[in-house]
Amino acid sequence: MKGVIVAAGLGRRLSPLTWHCPKPLLSVLGRPLIDYTIEAFVRSGFRELGVVVGYNGAMLRHYLEDGVRYEIAIHCLRNDRYPRGNATSVYAARAFVADEPFVLSMADHLISPRILSTLLSRPWATHVLCVDREVRASAPLDDATKVWLDEHGRVRRIGKHLKRWHAVDMGVFLFQSRVFDHIYDLQHDSDGQCSITDLARRMIAHGDDLYTCDVSGAFWLDVDTWDDLVYARKLLGLGLGLEQLELVG
Repeated sequence: MKGVIVAAGLGRRLSPLTWHCPKPLLSVLGRPLIDYTIEAFVRSGFRELGVVVGYNGAMLRHYLEDGVRYEIAIHCLRNDRYPRGNATSVYAARAFVADEPFVLSMADHLISPRILSTLLSRPWATHVLCVDREVRASAPLDDATKVWLDEHGRVRRIGKHLKRWHAVDMGVFLFQSRVFDHIYDLQHDSDGQCSITDLARRMIAHGDDLYTCDVSGAFWLDVDTWDDLVYARKLLGLGLGLEQLELVG
């Protein structure tokens, strides 16, 4: 199975650091953020990655090259429509993944390899979202995307402003190839933003189930703000691997 990493956004909330540098290349203890994400895929057994680039994409392409130093094949996939939302970056991977299921993560998420290996431990025939039911300190609730689930673990509502919810979206998905049909329709039906949350809502509304994989306790951190970046540097400064950070919380 191929992996896809979304790395096209502007990263406005980390300006001015991102004025001349794409957020995935911001340094955390001497390594760009995206290095940690790629490492999680490598350690989970992936051998081919598509990295979707947009804002300052030339810098990312130059840094990543072909992935030899990571021991994984990397293909940089261009998305000129990234200002419309991150679901457009998923669509930019269509030719790369062809008709096969694929795993997707965000370039600014620090994720333990355990999240990916747990997701891949079952032969899913549906779309799947990795979720955290414990919500450790590494996931501030005011900015977290929350999900309401039914008794079968399927997402029924999703968004940052849910008053009642069961778990938090970790930003790691397994998508079946039919997801591209939903994105195509979403882009043509909407004149506004086209986010992955919008995509999930459309899938639910059209009866294409989004199941969940509970990976509570696995370390993850969405580096979206200055506070997130400071916290990431503090945690990684402990000298522990991402799996060991699960014990820190």
